[in-house]
Amino acid sequence: MGQDDGERARIDAKANKTAIVYDTKYGTVKEHYDGTIEYMDGGLIMREKERINRIMLLLQKIWKQQPDVRFNQLISNLQQMYSAEHNGYGRKKIKEIDLFDKEIETAYLDFFFLEDDKWEEFLQAIVDKQQNDNSGSNG
Repeated sequence: MGQDDGERARIDAKANKTAIVYDTKYGTVKEHYDGTIEYMDGGLIMREKERINRIMLLLQKIWKQQPDVRFNQLISNLQQMYSAEHNGYGRKKIKEIDLFDKEIETAYLDFFFLEDDKWEEFLQAIVDKQQNDNSGSNG
């Protein structure tokens, strides 16, 4: 398959929301219409880079609605919201020793394994709600 054939296949995959499969020096890959590349030989799934701009834009829109909030406070609040809406996702319970050597139970959130598409979907819902609330108050 020549380079022109490969570009045509990518265009068709995007139009039909499918994927193309081809061989590279790293092995066989499956390239999805959204740009995600999956190694068919058991390798890593490469995430598409545009997600970074989309997620940052969503965070910016949310943060502008509450400019007095510090950035890490914003992220912490959003993680608390996500966890509450998703059956306690990421919540880890631990026991600690307090200043008086007394054992206490506490918890923290660990979002290390949350996939970006899930986070992006959550943030988009917040932005959509903000826009609906704003358009409703202007009319």
